[in-house]
Amino acid sequence: MKNTNLKNIDSNLWQAIIKSEYMQIDYESLLENDPAQIRAKELTLSLKEESAEIPDELHLENIQIPSSKNKRTISLRTYKPAKKGTLPVLLYFHGGAFIYGTPEQYDFLFFRLAIDINAVIVSLDYRLAPEDPFPAALEDGYDALLWLSEYAGDIQGDKNNIIIGGSSAGATIAASLAHLARDKKQVEIQHQYLLYPAMDHRLKTQSMQDLANAPMQSKKAAQWMWKHYLPHLIDKPPRYAVPLLEDNFKDLPTATIIVCELDPLRDEGKKYAAKLQQAGIAVNLLEIQGAVHAFDFFPCQLSDAFYTQQVQLYNEILNPEK
Repeated sequence: MKNTNLKNIDSNLWQAIIKSEYMQIDYESLLENDPAQIRAKELTLSLKEESAEIPDELHLENIQIPSSKNKRTISLRTYKPAKKGTLPVLLYFHGGAFIYGTPEQYDFLFFRLAIDINAVIVSLDYRLAPEDPFPAALEDGYDALLWLSEYAGDIQGDKNNIIIGGSSAGATIAASLAHLARDKKQVEIQHQYLLYPAMDHRLKTQSMQDLANAPMQSKKAAQWMWKHYLPHLIDKPPRYAVPLLEDNFKDLPTATIIVCELDPLRDEGKKYAAKLQQAGIAVNLLEIQGAVHAFDFFPCQLSDAFYTQQVQLYNEILNPEK
């Protein structure tokens, strides 16, 4: 490890990270020079992996919905428990620096999670930078939200009980969507669940400096992800692009924000939580000790414990009366 601040990393997590074939991908260099190659390399590795088995009590379906832009369609990967009745909906944005990542990469998680929280999980295959920079992903997210507000019943979802979530850059998009939806006043989002979010393109927090060379997320990688997401706009980001730059935090959905002790993005998440709290929004802020960015993708005791914790968190969010 390059940085002495990482001496507190969970030892089993670190062993899982260094054993992962994904560590062979030079994300920093490719983000700078050939970001599309990251997708190709991740696909090659994913094809070598054994696919997660779909539980008998889960219904998995990919559906297409219309886009408001360019006469195209948007793909939604839906995970639905095989139970009767109308279920809450979680609209989820995958991670990947705005540039890579797929809904399928979350199968290992959502196959179980949809059943354990008894909800319909809708994972959005949004457009990616640099080919489709901001606001493409946010537009896709809003289109999906509008569709769910009208047609969630078609997938056994409750159109009046929609929460949004995301991890890493996906959490950034989810937070932006919360602001956009509040302003447009067409759909009421019940909650925002933000997992190790990227919230500020300026990269000036203390954790960004102290953990600049952290595994799984470095300062250099963060610089390039924002440059690809906001080409020609990086010096003056437009509204909704950078969540921490928003000037109005009132009337937003309640939030769960989860940060990692050894993630350079840690302090951005904390600052965002503080902004919400100052505006009177209820926030549950959690910091996972010994964890680095995206730690939950690596099989270890820390990830297993966090999965159990997430089930409890989601159940409390979706069933607050219990």
